[in-house]
Amino acid sequence: MERYVSKRREALKSEAAEAYERLEHPGGEAQVDFETAYIGQGGKLVERKVLVMSFPFSNAAFAFPVRAENTECFLEALKRLFERIGGVPRRIWFDNLPAAVAEIETGGQRIYTELFARFVAHYRFEALFCNPRRGHEKGHVENKVGYTRRNWLVPPPVCETDAELEAYLAEKETQDMARPHYAKGELIAELWAQERKKLLALPDVPFEVFRLTTSRLNKYRELRFENTTYPLPQCEALATVLLKVKWDEVEVLSSDGTYQRLAVFPRPYVDKSFKIDWKAVFDGYRRKPRAVMYSDLAKYLPASVRTFVQVPETDLRKARVGLIRRLLERYDMADIGEVLETLQTHSPPEAVLEHALYARQHPEFRPAPWIESHTPTEVCGHRPDLRQYDALLEMRMR
Repeated sequence: MERYVSKRREALKSEAAEAYERLEHPGGEAQVDFETAYIGQGGKLVERKVLVMSFPFSNAAFAFPVRAENTECFLEALKRLFERIGGVPRRIWFDNLPAAVAEIETGGQRIYTELFARFVAHYRFEALFCNPRRGHEKGHVENKVGYTRRNWLVPPPVCETDAELEAYLAEKETQDMARPHYAKGELIAELWAQERKKLLALPDVPFEVFRLTTSRLNKYRELRFENTTYPLPQCEALATVLLKVKWDEVEVLSSDGTYQRLAVFPRPYVDKSFKIDWKAVFDGYRRKPRAVMYSDLAKYLPASVRTFVQVPETDLRKARVGLIRRLLERYDMADIGEVLETLQTHSPPEAVLEHALYARQHPEFRPAPWIESHTPTEVCGHRPDLRQYDALLEMRMR
């Protein structure tokens, strides 16, 4: 009985096994997928998302790093890859990622996200999607993701900036093309040269990847975006603004129809510093000098500047706030802070602050000694005795 059950079980497995067909891929078609990578940056391992684009015909692969898998990062990475390969694949296979697919209807029809629909129309390629939970249907890029991780990203490369990581991946792409195709025997570079001719031409104007949304500042003139608060002192309290959200930054635009650019700040995951508009901050301090003593933004001032303006005497505080505001027309806050640091022993520092800043920006020119070989050595360094000339002048004056 046990032998029968064992044989029958194996027979049932064979009957249920799904048969696969070897596929012949025409040139000019691509598959894309995200992978997670870790790189050394700032002395620690950090996570990055890498969009991999593979071409089954030639086995060529290209990759671009981003910080997230949102719509803006996904489309920016696709655009950069199009620009790198010098064309657009005619057909591209995707997962049903939320960055591209808003909804899958009962019959399998995909409803694109608004931004992805415009992107597809701009670059004129045909977007194809795997069946839900059938990622193996784009098996070439699935295998390529594993290949790039093992051969390009292990051990983790040390790249201090994302630009370095992008250049590193581009170099790996070029090196990888020097090996033969796993089945055809020809070099990947030679097959890619054939396949590249089948790509669609890039449009004359590249697609600008962004989405628009509105937001409202609080009474402290702060904007809340993606769980991060940004101070915008140049804006009005409780104002409604338009946000132009890109993959790496957000532009704040006026919502009055003029679309004036009010500020720019990085998206929270970019790890870049946000530049405070100190002119607008000190305009507010001039109107309300007492605010500088308790302002939350004051903690971001250089320590020397904070000490300089946070003085108990009201008149002196007003004068110093006005001086800093005037100097900001010509100098950066960091420069003002560094110069004030050197003037701590000078009393009062405001008497020489502007002169010290000017001297720092316009250092005295001291030309280097002129070296030439024509003057006789016995004359070099000779200092003439001018007393005879002095005596002669005295005689003439008499």
